[in-house]
Amino acid sequence: MAQQESEVDSLRTRAVALLSVGTLVGGLFGSRLPHGHLSAVNIGGLVAALVLFAVSVTLAIGIAWPRDWYFGADRTALIAAVADGTTTLAQVNLSLATRAEQNWAENYATVRSLYGLFAVLCAVVGLQVVAWAVAVI
Repeated sequence: MAQQESEVDSLRTRAVALLSVGTLVGGLFGSRLPHGHLSAVNIGGLVAALVLFAVSVTLAIGIAWPRDWYFGADRTALIAAVADGTTTLAQVNLSLATRAEQNWAENYATVRSLYGLFAVLCAVVGLQVVAWAVAVI
C-alpha cells in the first residue's frame, strides 16, 4: 500500500512538472509568433497548440485529482468473532492478509489507469511542442 501511494505521489509530481514544461514551451514559442499576417498553417498550428495545452491541463488535473484507496477490513466482525471464541487469531491473520491482497489489487487498477493518463499526457505535450513549432514557422 505504501509503495502504491509513493508511486501515485511521484506520478502526480511528474504530471505537474510536465504541465510546467508545456507552459514554458507555450511561453517561449508564443512570444515568437509573427506580429503581422499569419498564414493558415500558422493559425492551424496555434489553434492546435492551444487545444493540446487545454488537453494537457485536463490530463494533469485528472492525474493529480484525489482518489479513493482501499485499505483495511471490517474489524468489528473479526473482533466479535475472536471475543466469542468462534475465530482463532490465525484465521484473523488469514482474513486480514486476504483483504490486504484484495485491496492491493483494487488499488493497482487505479495506479495503472493513472500511468495510462500520464502516457497520454506525455504524448500530448510532445504534440503541443510540434504544434507551436508549426505556428511560428
